[in-house]
Amino acid sequence: MIDIFAPAGNLCAPINPHITGTLQGSTGNVINDDGSVTPQYTTVSVEMEVQAVSSQDLRQIENINQQADMRSVYVRGAVRALNRPLQMGGDILTFYGSDWLVTQQLEEWGNGEWSKVLVTRQMPTTS
Repeated sequence: MIDIFAPAGNLCAPINPHITGTLQGSTGNVINDDGSVTPQYTTVSVEMEVQAVSSQDLRQIENINQQADMRSVYVRGAVRALNRPLQMGGDILTFYGSDWLVTQQLEEWGNGEWSKVLVTRQMPTTS
């Protein structure tokens, strides 16, 4: 299959360069003794292109009035939004000093070669 991510990324790089961040890919959950659930992740470094959410993406997700800091992200590989019936997803991308929850997968090309996802900035955790 043709690698379309690399040439497209190279064309966009002078205007919107790729950044390196981390992907916390969901690997499931652990149910604790008290009944609470702790998500489990595998963390890897990824290259991505971050863009503002377009009006077309907003129409696709039908969340035009949602009050949240969202971005569209192109990333090499399969990235998954939360899918409760399949009990998978809920991946988190970390960039710009924040965690961003993958809230919707907008596009996926090839067999998980690259994805376009909608992410929503998460509140910082306090310890």
